[in-house]
Amino acid sequence: MTLTNGNALAGRLAKAGMDLDISVWLSSPVKKLVVDKEARYGGTTARSGGWLWIPGTHLAKEQGINEPKGAAMAYMKHETTTHFDEKRVSAFLDNGPKALEFFTRNTCVQFDMPAVFPDYHAEAPGGQPGGRSMVTRPFDGRELGKRIKQLAPPLPELTVFGMMLGSGPEIKHFMRTFKSPTSFLYVTKRLTRHLFDVIRHGRGMTLTNGNALAGRLAKAGMDLDIPVWLSSPVKKLVVEYDGVAGAVIEREGRQVRVTAKRGVVLACGGFPHDVERRKQLFTHAPTGHEHYTPSPASNTGDGLR
Repeated sequence: MTLTNGNALAGRLAKAGMDLDISVWLSSPVKKLVVDKEARYGGTTARSGGWLWIPGTHLAKEQGINEPKGAAMAYMKHETTTHFDEKRVSAFLDNGPKALEFFTRNTCVQFDMPAVFPDYHAEAPGGQPGGRSMVTRPFDGRELGKRIKQLAPPLPELTVFGMMLGSGPEIKHFMRTFKSPTSFLYVTKRLTRHLFDVIRHGRGMTLTNGNALAGRLAKAGMDLDIPVWLSSPVKKLVVEYDGVAGAVIEREGRQVRVTAKRGVVLACGGFPHDVERRKQLFTHAPTGHEHYTPSPASNTGDGLR
């Protein structure tokens, strides 16, 4: 059983809950259940760019990008400073590429890697000019059927007339709308298709960036018949014999106890809307309100309590 706060069907492969369920589901007949506090799935990722940063992937190698040994470790050590945890970083660097390849080989979750997309601090020790960042391929929301209505929408600030734009080439077309006949034709078709989608479906159906990642992960789960309970906050974990044996979940106005024979995964994200915890840990932001977050308001750090 995976307990989430909007992020299980989206987000980083190393963190999200649905991705773990999918990988285990394909190799095991054990029943799975994803429980989500939010009324819509996708979490922060569905609202954002939804890019992944994973060094040493098969996508990079297919483009002839082979990193110097130890470069990614050096970069993460430089970026995390006193928070560096070699054991965890090693686990991420070892398993991140495997997780990505697993998804691209076995599910509809697919990515594109731009030829040039530098690390945020490419000049830092171990930094690279490209080969580590990737974006989800655009996805047709119609493939989700009725579940498209449960997908969290992107932030309005990241849309044009409510339309999500893909990264790279598509943005270039929009920037050159009145400078290139090819771009003008592309933008006209894109806007027309979006208008018809809104009239017929109430929203754009060409999902890009984080919305595409959330949608593709949801479709992968649907293909495997993984059930998802939305609007179902977890009230407490059930502990037996010094181990977690399940959880008590509030579902449709009543509390339901669910037994988990193979374990419970907490994929609840961080604590962006837990003001008191933010005040305690971020002393440079004494009121807890100095930083803006795109995360859903329900993301209050329940999994940390």
